[in-house]
Amino acid sequence: GGTGVDGGAARGGRVEFLPAEWHTCLREEGDGTFATLQSVTQRSVPFLRKLANDVVMDVIFYMQDSHRRRMLSFVASRLNDIVRRWRQNVPRFDGPIVLLGHSLGSLICFDLLDTPLAAAAPAPPA
Repeated sequence: GGTGVDGGAARGGRVEFLPAEWHTCLREEGDGTFATLQSVTQRSVPFLRKLANDVVMDVIFYMQDSHRRRMLSFVASRLNDIVRRWRQNVPRFDGPIVLLGHSLGSLICFDLLDTPLAAAAPAPPA
């Protein structure tokens, strides 16, 4: 017999991990927020400053409604695209789809599952 959470290995199945990266949606925004942030970041203790800019600021942005909606919409779009392409490439697939997230990614997954219509709502202008 096989091992696995759902016995998929016993049926000859396997687990596929398909990443839906969300981090670039903030970095590629046209409002210049991150360019401004970089220009005012002190040069002292570069590792800690970069960590603060890359991690802590993501949480701060997520707490702002316009950025949160933009992030949720971006991730929902990416997930829908991944699932659509998966189903095109593996038309016989009938297994479950599971979302996993780490840190802020897990909150994004929770919010998408908790209020999926919020992700579809257009984000207000920045």
